Amino acid sequence: MKKIVLAACLAAAYGYAGFVCAQTAPAAPAAPSLGAVLAATPGLSITGYVASTYTHFDTVPALRAFDTSQNGFKVNQAAATLAYLPSSGAGAQVTVIGGSDAKILRQGETWPFNSTASQFDLNNAFVQYATGPVTVMAGKFSTLAGAEVTDPANDNEISRSLLFWNMEPGTHTGLRASYAVDPAVTLVAGVNNGWNFTSSPASTSKTLELGASGTPSKMFSYSAAFYSGQSPLYGGLPTGTLQLLDLVGTINATDALSFVGNVDILSKDGAAAGGGKGKANGLALYANYTLTDQWMLSARGEYVDDKDGLITAIAGNKLKELTLAANYMPVKNLKLSGEVRQDRSDQPFFSKDGVAVNNQTSLALQAVYSF
Repeated sequence: MKKIVLAACLAAAYGYAGFVCAQTAPAAPAAPSLGAVLAATPGLSITGYVASTYTHFDTVPALRAFDTSQNGFKVNQAAATLAYLPSSGAGAQVTVIGGSDAKILRQGETWPFNSTASQFDLNNAFVQYATGPVTVMAGKFSTLAGAEVTDPANDNEISRSLLFWNMEPGTHTGLRASYAVDPAVTLVAGVNNGWNFTSSPASTSKTLELGASGTPSKMFSYSAAFYSGQSPLYGGLPTGTLQLLDLVGTINATDALSFVGNVDILSKDGAAAGGGKGKANGLALYANYTLTDQWMLSARGEYVDDKDGLITAIAGNKLKELTLAANYMPVKNLKLSGEVRQDRSDQPFFSKDGVAVNNQTSLALQAVYSF
């Protein structure tokens, strides 16, 4: 009888202990939130945006960067950037873009040009090291050339300029070093695989990159870039030397009104008739006026002299375009834009209902949400 009572007591004690343990066992630690990670790592940031556009053309779209739909809606870009770029020490940045624009970018980064169906592009992926006035970058990064960028949240027009798509590179894969002399002058030098290519085209040498930029005063800033290297782009021999001199200047006339000018001088050995040096020159002018914290009006005018047909394959052809745009921000992170644009060509270059015409008119609406 004593043994039975003892066994019952032990069983009861065991059950009670198990119950207590089940009630008091510590919970598994929760994973830190994204906000906590960012707060614990000063300088680490995650940013991005989503952009959707409606376009309508009276012709088959031509000479445009991302406007390929004659009449329709597109999710142009959904992008995210993870960056840790301290002013001193090692850092890195990665930007991934998805959407219809990403597919176009990716096709331009491979050689030979392919018909990939992927709508994802690793637009930037580089490591850098900064010490004092010197910063060195290695990987894939945005070009020094041009007044416009791939990110639609940071452009005042919906469509990209003729210069942006037809005369300037977008990204480079290679090595870049910069030296900040003072706020008025930063010097840049680099070597890369060429214009947009993630791998060098066969039998071509590397492309040299030189640049300078600065902000001498609150009223004025500038940038200059020079690229030279063998390239299969723009016709002629696949190993012909391609060169670009790009100049950009910004004047802040008032707190509300600014003007921007962009000049491109492009040449390619062996791309002209008879095997001579092919040339094309371009000019883009911008005016931006901030009406209120929510409203901005923008205008862009361009002139391109396609001396040897590098852009349109018509020697001596001249292109002009005028764009008028309005941007409205109902809330801080949302930009709604509308744009009307007309392109003109000296020679019938555009196609309307199967007939060659010398002008192209388009309307675009866009919404961009940034985070």
